[in-house]
Amino acid sequence: MLQRAIPVGPTDTTTDLFHRTVDLIAPITAEAISLIETGYTPVPQDRSKASFFHKRAARDSLIDWTSSPSDIERFVRALSDPYPNAFTYHRGEQLRILRASVSQGHYGGTPGRVFIREGDGVVIVAGPDARRGQSPGLVVERVRTADGTDLAATEYFKTMGGYLTDRP
Repeated sequence: MLQRAIPVGPTDTTTDLFHRTVDLIAPITAEAISLIETGYTPVPQDRSKASFFHKRAARDSLIDWTSSPSDIERFVRALSDPYPNAFTYHRGEQLRILRASVSQGHYGGTPGRVFIREGDGVVIVAGPDARRGQSPGLVVERVRTADGTDLAATEYFKTMGGYLTDRP
């Protein structure tokens, strides 16, 4: 019946967007009810422009380290608290990635490799061309451990090396 647009910034999370739109619910609802009372006929959705996605499962939040670092960074922002977070496995335990950015430097190696500190985080090698060493990595900045503890990535990853994987 009604729709409103809001700006989405380059670092906004799903949580940011929720807080930005929650105050729109009451006025839009009141306006929609008013339209219904006046005999408004809704315009059917053009199904040729619609997109569909299956019901989410836990596996849909699993990070694919062969994806581009920019795609993974957006994935992390889309899966922000209180929603299920993007996750991976490290040393057999689930590790949620709470905040990340694309690295400034270019790094090579096997996708998922815990590589080097950069800025306020730790670079994880990522991307379809990661083995060529000509692409940025993902700077993981904040994580949540399996026991629910939130940590800066630099506190969690005390040493470099090892891998983030898709299974325990």
